[in-house]
Amino acid sequence: MRSTRLLRHRTATRAQDAHDSYPAVIWLLLGGNFVVRGAGFAYPFLAYHVAGRHHAADAVGAVLAAFGLGWAIGQLLCGWLADRIGARTTLTATMLVAAVVLVLMAQAVSVPVLFVGAVITGVVYDAPRPVLGAAITELVPDAQRRARLDAFRFGWVVSIGRAITGGVGGMLVGAVGVPVLFWINAAGCLLFAVVAGCCIPGRRRGASTSPPKHPNISYRRAFADRRLTLLFASSLATLIAVRGLYAAIPMLMADRGLAADQFGWAQLANAAAGLALTPVITPWVGKKVAARLHPRLDVLALAGLWTTVSMGWAALAHTTLDFSLATAFSTPGEVAWFVIAAGVVHRIAPPATGGRYHGIWSMSVAVASVIAPIMASYSLIHGGHQLVAIVTVSAGALGAGLCLPLARTLNNSTRQPVHHRKQGSHSR
Repeated sequence: MRSTRLLRHRTATRAQDAHDSYPAVIWLLLGGNFVVRGAGFAYPFLAYHVAGRHHAADAVGAVLAAFGLGWAIGQLLCGWLADRIGARTTLTATMLVAAVVLVLMAQAVSVPVLFVGAVITGVVYDAPRPVLGAAITELVPDAQRRARLDAFRFGWVVSIGRAITGGVGGMLVGAVGVPVLFWINAAGCLLFAVVAGCCIPGRRRGASTSPPKHPNISYRRAFADRRLTLLFASSLATLIAVRGLYAAIPMLMADRGLAADQFGWAQLANAAAGLALTPVITPWVGKKVAARLHPRLDVLALAGLWTTVSMGWAALAHTTLDFSLATAFSTPGEVAWFVIAAGVVHRIAPPATGGRYHGIWSMSVAVASVIAPIMASYSLIHGGHQLVAIVTVSAGALGAGLCLPLARTLNNSTRQPVHHRKQGSHSR
């Protein structure tokens, strides 16, 4: 009798462990995402690289805009590839292209070569983002467990990567120069390409010849999904403020007479807060995500406002300590916002289209990264720090306000199938 109970207990424990564990491919994708982010020096140091080739400010702006254009296109392309050919082939191909182009970018001198290289780099630079999002949507059905993964990747992975690119990159650039950072970035992409090609399982050979289990949804139909377009618009408005950490704060600190290395401290403060607070935020956000059928858009709106108010505070800061406190204060809202928003994408993505849905949502980060520096520089020139703060908070308020029609649309989309089922039962 006792042995029977012990056997049942062990069986239940093993079943619970199997439920709590995540597929190995998820951890491989998370690890690869961390490597690419930690070695991702190309984007934050691209402006210094172009300026170091003795080009004027307009050339620097053109190359940065080219990178942003490629980034936006790349999120759509990589999301589509993830759905069509799978994670392994997508990541192996894109990371190999990234490794080659980054090496060429390190040696590039002329503006046309830098421009074309920036476009191609932007296309493949952030390929792991939609691929990982699609994998979580497909392989982790439980909303609370998805939230834990999203908190881990948007909290710890992003924070550690930010600390490495900001802190370590800032120290290395003075010692070895910007081109070496591009070589390091290329090595990280090459490493992930090898790991993806060798360790991530590919699709079955017969999968392409067998009839599809789910209808193929094009990007045209995906953009016609009102839930996705509203989430994209809300995310874009919020992220214009959030990306101020990279776009506006360096300008603001320079305008206050602070050196470039002081920006590294503000970036490290944000990363350290992410590392410290993610374990605290994750259980709470996970419960909020799984608490009811509909996503917690009230939490999404409040988290977005929290972050944008913090960025508004940073716009009015004067010292390195003020900027560091503002960036650290923004971290809880930033992590919670990304977890809730990613949870919405997981829920609304139809089967076998997670890559495309995550690609569209991830494109908001790329577009915001282009708009944010333009908006910040224009506001700083024409209205000073006060106008930067007003515009930043206004963008966040717009993003939070769009959560209201998004909530209504999500509610209607969950009621509609029930309505159709009732009509079908009456017709019988």
